[in-house]
Amino acid sequence: MKTKSLLLTTLAAIAVIILTACSSNNSKDEKIYYDDQFMTALSKGLEERWKYTDEDATAEDKASKKLYNTATQKELDQIEEYQDKSFKDSKLKEAAISYINALKDNQKVAETYGASSFDENWSKSYDARNEKLIAINNISKIKVSDKYQSTLDEVLASGKEVKQNSDNAQKVTDLIKSITFTKDEASSDEYLSSYTATVENTTGLTIANISLTVKLIDDQGVTVDEQSLFANNWTNGEKKRFEFTTDKTFAKTEISIDYQSIDK
Repeated sequence: MKTKSLLLTTLAAIAVIILTACSSNNSKDEKIYYDDQFMTALSKGLEERWKYTDEDATAEDKASKKLYNTATQKELDQIEEYQDKSFKDSKLKEAAISYINALKDNQKVAETYGASSFDENWSKSYDARNEKLIAINNISKIKVSDKYQSTLDEVLASGKEVKQNSDNAQKVTDLIKSITFTKDEASSDEYLSSYTATVENTTGLTIANISLTVKLIDDQGVTVDEQSLFANNWTNGEKKRFEFTTDKTFAKTEISIDYQSIDK
């Protein structure tokens, strides 16, 4: 009897050890995701930033690059580590990395404080950061305390506007890239050749003004001529005729946008 009891006790102990080992292995194999931790850290970083800019920054800070660097660093202190963490939502991970990189770009621009180009470059960099924040919010809503909700709303509104402007500009760019010029034999002679392109505005937008440069490039890759083209009040669905005349022989054209203005 004692032998049987001892055997049962031994088997029970072995079973417990095996179950414990399996449980331990399962725990080790289970991957940890940081989606929620990132969102919490993001919110904390934003609030730390706004607390500094609204309350803690001194007059001396506000008159130097320290304001821009410190405000940005407040966020990075909270979220930079998550660029190397695992996320369950791959889109959130991508958006998180893009936002962290945008903040780092902000810091690079901040180092140029005092340069004549600083205001313009900072505005572009800051707008890009806001656009990246919108991308995160579209995936997972950013939550902040009531004290900072209005500030978050303003930043997100700015980001939405930046994204809309960026999307509109891309639509126009895609339209312009699709332009193909053909030689108008009837309007050409032995000295000058005329080239035309009829283009329909399919962007869904009204292009108030647009200025283009057309580079004429020969088969050696050399730009042999440049032509300037313009269009005004180009409504959606409307066709515009672009044309230029040249005495140069070329193999291809490259079109770039010098300026564009889109009606809201």
